[in-house]
Amino acid sequence: MALEVRLRLPEPGSFEDLLRPVRIEVASLVRLSRHPVTEPYWSTGVYRFDDPQPGHAGAFGTCYTASTIEVAFAESVIHESGRFVGGSYEVPTAELTERSVVRFTCERRKSLVLVDLTGAALKFLGLNNDISASADYTTSQAWARAIHGASTRWDGIRYVSRQMNKGVAYAIFQRSGLLKLRADKLKARQVDALCDRFNVTAV
Repeated sequence: MALEVRLRLPEPGSFEDLLRPVRIEVASLVRLSRHPVTEPYWSTGVYRFDDPQPGHAGAFGTCYTASTIEVAFAESVIHESGRFVGGSYEVPTAELTERSVVRFTCERRKSLVLVDLTGAALKFLGLNNDISASADYTTSQAWARAIHGASTRWDGIRYVSRQMNKGVAYAIFQRSGLLKLRADKLKARQVDALCDRFNVTAV
């Protein structure tokens, strides 16, 4: 029987020089939100790459975005509200019809520098994709806090989407200066296309 190997924790001095950057255009970031007025939403202590110690010195917020609307749909709508029943995902109608596509901007710059936790850059750190796929967020939150504290150059993290593993998602740190550019209601034809692609039924 193979032994389960836990991901290593970010011991100081063991990872900082191994972090690999990836530059992402701010205009490419997308988020599906039921509360576009409050975007960007900065979470702490709850999700995969949140600060595990909200309220402590150096605490930070994280906003989760995606590379495409499809990834955002899988990560938010299906993951948070879907139940696989009778051969399809059942999602409350309101979760489909009340979503807005949020796009972002930043003052004085068009791109962000993220730590790349995908592909060879992930293995270079001595990690594997459990960082993006485990249901236990203890280690991934520890890495988020360590990366945030390693250098102010890092605006966030790029990682493989757990809910759509051919896509990538982004955990953007609050210090990045991310701002909402606009929010457009998800159109009925977009909802229909997403539901067809992901086997979703409105209930």
